[in-house]
Amino acid sequence: MATEAPAKDTERYFEEIDVGETYTVERQRTITEADVVNFAGISGDFHPYHMSTEVVKDTPFDGRIAHGVLVFAIAEALVADMNPRSFTYGHEGLRYPTPTLIGDTLTVHREVVEKAEYNDEYGKVVYEYVAENQDDETVFVCKQHITLVETRD
Repeated sequence: MATEAPAKDTERYFEEIDVGETYTVERQRTITEADVVNFAGISGDFHPYHMSTEVVKDTPFDGRIAHGVLVFAIAEALVADMNPRSFTYGHEGLRYPTPTLIGDTLTVHREVVEKAEYNDEYGKVVYEYVAENQDDETVFVCKQHITLVETRD
């Protein structure tokens, strides 16, 4: 049975996190021109679909699209639990079913989909993230954000 997480940022041990727990961010985030330009400068990814309004006129997109990795980073920052008892172990299954355009506003949902013993100090907690734009279209999916969380013992 799905339950709402107590908050986005918690200080919980492995034993206190439940499979099926969900969380949806209250704070939405709009992708801006500055985001795309700054990300291009930082990453070195100046693909014309991100940078040229002329090039995207001849594509099925309705405008310039944000970098997938930028969308991933923003979605992660919005929804990741900043639990000081946990850290990221990896990500798997990243997809971008619908392009994110400059001006799209993202809402991100998270669910605990798996939980398992890892070793004597940590348990493994796996989250699934889904980001939607203002039209309720899924623009990003992370099937597995794998974290290691301290155990109480």
